[in-house]
Amino acid sequence: MGSEVSDVCEDVVKRITDEKYHCIYKYTQPVRKPVRPLIGRDREIRGMKAALERPELCNILLLAEAGAGKSACVAGLSQVDTDRLYLEVDLAKMIANCRYDANEMAGKLKSLFDDTEKFCEAEHTQIVLFMDEFHQIVQLSDAAVEAMKPLLANSGVRGIRVIAATTPAEFRKNISPNQPLVERLQRINLHEPDRKTTIQILKSMAESYGVAERIVHDSLYELIYEYTQRYIPANAQPRKSLLILDAMIGWYRSEGAALNKKLLAHVLYESEGINVMFKVDATKIRERLDERVLAQKYATYSVANALETCVADLSDLSEHGNKPQATMLFSGSTGTGKTELAKAIAEMVFNDERALIRFDMTEYANPDSLDRFRKELTSQVWNRPCCVILLDEIEKACDPVVKLLLPVLDEGRLQDENNREVTFINAYIILTTNAGTEVYKNIAQYQADDEGMGHWIRDYSKLIFRSLMGTTGGNKFPPELLGRIECVVPFQPLSQNTQMAIARMRLQQLQKKVFRIHNCKLRISKDVIRFLVHDSLSTDSDAGGARAIISKMKSDVVAAVATFLNRNPDCYEAVVTVAGTMAVDDVHKRVSTARIVVKRVE
Repeated sequence: MGSEVSDVCEDVVKRITDEKYHCIYKYTQPVRKPVRPLIGRDREIRGMKAALERPELCNILLLAEAGAGKSACVAGLSQVDTDRLYLEVDLAKMIANCRYDANEMAGKLKSLFDDTEKFCEAEHTQIVLFMDEFHQIVQLSDAAVEAMKPLLANSGVRGIRVIAATTPAEFRKNISPNQPLVERLQRINLHEPDRKTTIQILKSMAESYGVAERIVHDSLYELIYEYTQRYIPANAQPRKSLLILDAMIGWYRSEGAALNKKLLAHVLYESEGINVMFKVDATKIRERLDERVLAQKYATYSVANALETCVADLSDLSEHGNKPQATMLFSGSTGTGKTELAKAIAEMVFNDERALIRFDMTEYANPDSLDRFRKELTSQVWNRPCCVILLDEIEKACDPVVKLLLPVLDEGRLQDENNREVTFINAYIILTTNAGTEVYKNIAQYQADDEGMGHWIRDYSKLIFRSLMGTTGGNKFPPELLGRIECVVPFQPLSQNTQMAIARMRLQQLQKKVFRIHNCKLRISKDVIRFLVHDSLSTDSDAGGARAIISKMKSDVVAAVATFLNRNPDCYEAVVTVAGTMAVDDVHKRVSTARIVVKRVE
């Protein structure tokens, strides 16, 4: 038995011994005293106390998200309802002791209620059994559930009250299907405290630990609430705010750090991996994007403008600010840099390419994929709200999936399978499409340049927009999405000079990696670049662009280099050349006999 209990019941608790009341002694402990005043829960406390006074249905099912304060409310109730003894049941311990037979739990529950009734009669008192994570009983076995039903039905006349607690998601999944069990419990919903109440709770915590006067400014409490609401949406208030303040107090005590915004940012980064102090250097946005994506200057110009707006916190001018940070459509042929630019945005905005969440929308072409898409999208954003969402080839998605995206683009929110509201206000949403390819074929044949910033691409933007509106059949772009997209970004097909620059850049990356891992200096012949770009002789804008170059490089160049290094681990210098005749050099047959050769430099 635990030691922290209200003074009124302390003598009663001492009489709970292992010999007389084995199950109570082994599997329960007194509900702990609140560590600080309970704020903003007066209505819930009155409702719970009234429920316990009911003559028949006197058991409660407390529903709230993890961290909303279920245990704190029960602790607060125990301080005002001093005529009853409040004991918390350790369900995890009871379940753990059922080693060989899950049905053994039914017997343990009966024994616990028998012991409790015996104690109530002997001490002329009532006991409230608090069962947190109540769904665990349902998950364990049908026998345990069937045992609970009569125990709950008859608990009132035995002097026993039960407060069961779980989350709404666990209730819907495990408890609500069993209607007879549900009917034996009065449901009480415990909502998260609002902004004002949460800030009062934070101030109370600071006062309890003697640091209130060390808080640099009262606005720090508001920042804690705002940051946790924005960057930790998967957790509930007030716990997520309290945990952050708790960590700040720890740093203050151990390091003498000032309780200010800088420490708050440090704690968020250490505990959640969220860098709230990270800011995009607006003067270098365009430059950094151009380094990653070659010959798409109009695309990087358009994206840089959108990011500038986000950096200035002006992306959503509505009163409530519920929209995603940015919504963009990348339009262009395969292999022109759309995915690479999305990666660049993730790295620039969140300092981590892993913040990119990619969905191949061809996987959601059938209406029966709707639930799977909802589950995967909401789950990933729930766990990583600060992200770049890439919806690749959106025109391939079925109509129900497209309609599911509308509230995301309009209001920055979507309900998951458990009816939790998932927020997208910290997300950058990028849709890509290959629709309207006839426009890009004209560009590829007549007007592609080495920078992608010609005046013609501005002129083509309207034509591209009209082309997207006019697509039909399996390649039809969803028209309802166009009105919700803030920025349409066209990508020109890559010129051959650009393709050669991309090949050169990728080969340089290979050289650096080979030297770093194998300590081998790799020389690469200029013919290798010609081999990667020209050997296919394709001028089709849909031929694959940079993606085709990278694929060919992996299959021909990287594979040959890897084979050579594995067979020559002691080589410190090698050269990569092309043997045979490339198709571009065979003016008669246009047949390639070219292959990559790697040799040791003697």
